[in-house]
Amino acid sequence: MEFVILPLSNIDHGAHSLSVTYGYIVRSVKAEAIEAAVLRAASEWRLLAARVELNPQSQKYQLRVPLAESLPKDYTLVKFTTSKVLGTTLHITSIDPESDTEAKILEKPPLNYFHHPTTVSALREYASKKTPIISVHVTETENCACVGITLPHGVFDGTGMGMVVKAFNCCLNNLPWTPPRLPVVNPNELDSKNILMEELERLKEAESISSEPSPGLDHIKRDFGPAGFLSILSLIMAILKEKWWYKAAPGVIYLGPKVVTRIVEGVKKQATEEGKGWVSTGDILVAFFLKAAYLDEGLTSMHILAGTGPVSLRKLLATSTGNDAFSEYTNNCHLSFAFPQLTVRQISAMSLYELALVHRRAIESVRNVSVVQEYEKWVAAPSSTGGLDGKAPIPLKKSGIDGWIIAGFWHYMSPMFPDHAFTLNKLRGGYVLDGFSGIRPTRMASVERALEGIRSGKPLVL
Repeated sequence: MEFVILPLSNIDHGAHSLSVTYGYIVRSVKAEAIEAAVLRAASEWRLLAARVELNPQSQKYQLRVPLAESLPKDYTLVKFTTSKVLGTTLHITSIDPESDTEAKILEKPPLNYFHHPTTVSALREYASKKTPIISVHVTETENCACVGITLPHGVFDGTGMGMVVKAFNCCLNNLPWTPPRLPVVNPNELDSKNILMEELERLKEAESISSEPSPGLDHIKRDFGPAGFLSILSLIMAILKEKWWYKAAPGVIYLGPKVVTRIVEGVKKQATEEGKGWVSTGDILVAFFLKAAYLDEGLTSMHILAGTGPVSLRKLLATSTGNDAFSEYTNNCHLSFAFPQLTVRQISAMSLYELALVHRRAIESVRNVSVVQEYEKWVAAPSSTGGLDGKAPIPLKKSGIDGWIIAGFWHYMSPMFPDHAFTLNKLRGGYVLDGFSGIRPTRMASVERALEGIRSGKPLVL
């Protein structure tokens, strides 16, 4: 066969309007070497050479993956762009991983240094313009270079994009690697199903695994609703209110390795002593950021904090199906979790360990095959029975509720993305917490006060 068709799942379609960008700042770079590495990765891993297209029968998007050993001369594997900003020296905040008190606000270069203005975002644009799904942009300044990698979120989630970046790194540094398998059930059939689609459809149609109520699913149903004109308009108005009235703006902090160790060790010690449950470093740092943001308003606010984020289903499905292809599945493969209903005052009164445990239990509450099954049934069910009529779920913005999205790994490229979303990434042994979509300045001021407490040896978030 010259190609194989890879249908995109409903989870992929739920992110059809977004792309995701990874950005790196390096002292110097050879743009030709990066381009050669990306081209090599796309030629060896043919999923990266795919084109998005709309299936005329189903009106769903799919990928046409070329399999022929040699491609037409006019077939562009990668969109690669460069720019030079002559005379410009970027202000880069220095970090000292060896410092005992390294906790500070960071500045990020402008987004256009990583993302060319002609790069598209929505699957509709990828399909209509027949553009490559990989876009790489390199900007050289007087003192550094910025490298941005953009792919459609309607195809990859953060874990999948991590696999793409790993492939680029291996090709750039001549390291051994094996391209992930194409996630299709029968690669030799033109109408073959995506392995995730097949499993989710099987679960949806099968008899329920469990009749026990699921708190995790109940929390999702409370905080999400069907995408429609009114719900989308309500979400947009809430976002605009945060950006125009409250002046929500991006904010980034860095916690050095020794600071992270000090925070984490104290919480882990408490976890051992109290025996209520294990928490990860990520759980603890998410709790730290949320508590720091509410240092000033936490004691008086009666708002509800609605925390949500994605949970990867790869390991769960690989185990439940016995199909280890799920472990290297690159397309979107996640389910959202949601916090139980807690007020800002309640989370402010909690210890770091207690709030970290809330985050951990919210994740574990949906990492269950029976919950995945009931979620699929809920999305497909008619609205008359409380279902979503097959529509994509979106966060509900309600008066008196502070919505936070714990995203992880990427920067969303979207003209309208919910405020108070943040990512958590490792950097030189420490961690960067990036409130990329905008946080109220009063809350970032509270975070800065928490960082000052760390630097002075008088921590305010415990």
